[in-house]
Amino acid sequence: MIKTLHAALAVGLVVATAASAIAETALPVQIATVTTRSLPREHVLIGSIEAQNSYPAGFRTGGRIVEIAVEVGDRVARGELIARVDPAQANASLSAAEASLAAAEAALVQAEQARDRAANLVERGVGTQSTLDEAEEALTSAISSRDQASAQLARARQAVEDTEIRAIEDVIVIERLADVGEVATAGTAVVTLASQGKREAVFYAPDVGGLSSFVGHSFTVSPRDSDEEFKARVREVSPVLTDSGTVEVRAEIPDELAEAMVIGASVTGSVTIASMPIMRVPWNALTATADGPAVWLVDPDTMRVSLASVEVGAYADVFVAVIGGLEEGDLVVGAGSQFMYEGRLVEAGEGSE
Repeated sequence: MIKTLHAALAVGLVVATAASAIAETALPVQIATVTTRSLPREHVLIGSIEAQNSYPAGFRTGGRIVEIAVEVGDRVARGELIARVDPAQANASLSAAEASLAAAEAALVQAEQARDRAANLVERGVGTQSTLDEAEEALTSAISSRDQASAQLARARQAVEDTEIRAIEDVIVIERLADVGEVATAGTAVVTLASQGKREAVFYAPDVGGLSSFVGHSFTVSPRDSDEEFKARVREVSPVLTDSGTVEVRAEIPDELAEAMVIGASVTGSVTIASMPIMRVPWNALTATADGPAVWLVDPDTMRVSLASVEVGAYADVFVAVIGGLEEGDLVVGAGSQFMYEGRLVEAGEGSE
């Protein structure tokens, strides 16, 4: 009985010793060194070609449209007619103003002659001063009437000019908003015009953080159904959203390519921008606690592991971008992290860096 008991105790001691030895055997795992580097991200956006300077054009005065001399896509030289409203009333007002000015000028001539006669009679001593004063007043009134008639004529001429829309510079018609026969009110846009020359690619990006970093970078722009590419520098990211909830990103097209760009043509733009420096760890290093993401840190002196919470910035195919909780040069467990527990002894295995 005593021998049996001694034998059992000996076996138990051997088993415990063996188990202890196994527990203290270092487990080969992938050990990765945390490195800091920028994470390049490619952005691809869809947009269209637009004029860098476009504006609506309308009549200064209302009326029935009798002529629209342009169509969408037409190139119009400076001074050429774009549209006209019925000028009948303006022409009638002009004729009346011209007649009023002619009458005022004739009355002025008569007033000058009457003043000169009155002054001559006073000099000869056969006229009275009161007669001369009356002639002077009549002349002053005639001059005022002539000036008023002249100003009225200028307004009438302007009114006739306002019955027409003419190009103030070389332009392209990009939109037609009215038709012949419609009654246009003053200031209502009839066409939308674009200055010839400068073009830009306007892209529509989702409302996400970091869009302002596009400014100053060059997009690689590819017109739809074309293998050609060119560079366009981003000059502006709109601070407000469009009606569709997107953000406009405007890129300048080089001047030498502008004339060949058709307004309204669809384009694709792509740009690769490096992020702020981030720390990379293998994707299989990531685990979790009740507080969130974590990794197993390896103490280089003892080669034992401990759990450390981290803040993840982005996920990639083969690594995780960590933006908090680690420092460059830290050692973390990659492959094999599922076998870890606090204080476990490890050693560098296959795939270690």
